[in-house]
Amino acid sequence: MANFNPYMENIDIDFWRDLCQGEGVLRRYAKGDFFLRAGEVARHFGFIQSGCFKYTVTDSADEERITGFAPCHNLAGDFYSAVRRAPALNNLIATTNAEVWVIDSGKVRLWLDTHPDIKSSFAEVMFRMAHERYLSLYRETPKERYLELLRRCPYILQQVTLRELASYLQITPTHLSRIRKELLYGK
Repeated sequence: MANFNPYMENIDIDFWRDLCQGEGVLRRYAKGDFFLRAGEVARHFGFIQSGCFKYTVTDSADEERITGFAPCHNLAGDFYSAVRRAPALNNLIATTNAEVWVIDSGKVRLWLDTHPDIKSSFAEVMFRMAHERYLSLYRETPKERYLELLRRCPYILQQVTLRELASYLQITPTHLSRIRKELLYGK
């Protein structure tokens, strides 16, 4: 799932990996463990060495909705919560067993305060990614979003369940099954 988050191409991931490995500790998370809970201020930021995480929110019907994924060799955390010391708006939960190089968010804040150009660049990239995702919900059909996701991440189904993928695509699992059947059988 290296290309799941295309915005990562615009971030110096080597810098973040080196910072987390050099200043942090390697922590292990079992499937279902929380890296971050909604409503809490992010105390950590991390680089995912192995495994995968999902970003979730709870809707008004008390159902979990998946807003994103953080696969291996990506960052883990809530940038805004870590930098602004604001409560996180989402959960970050391991979808597989995972290892993460974890650094205290205070160290991240301190580093970014002394490098405002990197802080600004990171914020711009995150905004662009969110805006593109928002627009894709209006521009593309669920089938088109699914095909684009498979193009970027052909191995996504090895990391997440169909139910999780459907939630991310904002469709029902039944709708996703119909799309997959149509693609497989041409109906």
